[in-house]
Amino acid sequence: MRIGEFASKLNITQDAVRHYMDLGLLIPQKNGGQYFFEQDDREDMEKIMKLKQLNFSLTEILKVLSYKRMTGMDSEEYRTLYLSLLEEKKNKIDAEVQKHLEVRSKLRGNIDLIKSREKRELKRLGFPIAALTLLACPQCRSPLHISDGTIEKNMIFEASIQCDCGYHAIIEDGIYVDPKAVRKKVYPERSKLPTREEFLAAASTKYINLRYKAIDMVIETIQKENRNPRYILEIDPCISLFLMQYIKYLHKDTTYILNNSDLEKLNFTKKEIEANYDHKSFVFFCCDIQGLPLARNSLDIIVDFLMTKAYAQSEQEFVIQRVFPLLQKSGLLAGVYPYFKPRSENALSVPLHIRDYLNKDHLHDMLSELGIVKMQDLDIGPVVENNPYETDIRGKELFFNILAGKPESPLIFKPIGKKDLEQFKTVMSF
Repeated sequence: MRIGEFASKLNITQDAVRHYMDLGLLIPQKNGGQYFFEQDDREDMEKIMKLKQLNFSLTEILKVLSYKRMTGMDSEEYRTLYLSLLEEKKNKIDAEVQKHLEVRSKLRGNIDLIKSREKRELKRLGFPIAALTLLACPQCRSPLHISDGTIEKNMIFEASIQCDCGYHAIIEDGIYVDPKAVRKKVYPERSKLPTREEFLAAASTKYINLRYKAIDMVIETIQKENRNPRYILEIDPCISLFLMQYIKYLHKDTTYILNNSDLEKLNFTKKEIEANYDHKSFVFFCCDIQGLPLARNSLDIIVDFLMTKAYAQSEQEFVIQRVFPLLQKSGLLAGVYPYFKPRSENALSVPLHIRDYLNKDHLHDMLSELGIVKMQDLDIGPVVENNPYETDIRGKELFFNILAGKPESPLIFKPIGKKDLEQFKTVMSF
């Protein structure tokens, strides 16, 4: 809906809506010079109105919404922040109980609601037996042998995995672990990876909003293309940031696959999902990307949330080249790709080994060479981020390219990328 209809339905003025947009409290989609408001925007506006009733300042509301957009409403970080802000308000109101009795009652109700979630019975997630058909040896592509298994409720929690070629792995507390791949993640400067709280504290609200908008656009594409996928693989250097927003749309029959070589962080993510979410079908891999034990053409969707840049930094390789063979012929690749304008000062200051991966045209050429047909190609931004944990983009004008594509059909011509077009012109000139 447009701004007039949106304001009317929520009984607020258009000027108020524009003010909230300027502050980053509302971030509607823009198309052809017009802003369009969706259900998520309505939920944000209702949240703003609710928090204003609780005497939250607009700065505090922006902080709450920023955490929600980065981590999801049911995450530990969001609940901790929200709870701390609520309790701080309660302490202030207690000094003037008679004057603010109504507001104090509302705050207590919210606090009790959040605390009640912490008392919910914890479930355990293991490797789903139904997902065993996904597995294949990453070294020779043969079927894997599983022994010494501990099974509960159709999930494997402990097991030994072997292949005749010598490959070995284990399932430990429901996580598929390649012992050779386990390692703690560090930044290129060898410093420790920040916690999610540290990253959120350092990131600007504009940068968080841009990432949130990118996630929202990918979710919209997935919902249009495949509302009931069987298997989804998310590749994400921070583990599950995309999932935290997508999980409310996740079909009950979908198995969602997460991978990270940092077993400690993977365990933390698994426990967070067990404690806070109802979805029951997950596969957790602690493997290298190139060592994922998945059969070819087994995945319905691959979500690349900023992994291309991160993988290029650590491995100097194109991560999609590693995972693309796992995608079904009718599958969907959806990704968020940061980039700088070509030949700009920002682009030229990027280290050579990752420069091509922050060049949109070059990325599209690499995808085209793999046989990926573009279905969606949208750009958002720019934003200038000074986050100390994003050293390669710090202080630079950054854009996001939201791209979705499918494997090319053998019955259609391969799309011509920029590099292909230049080669074609060279050949035709002779």
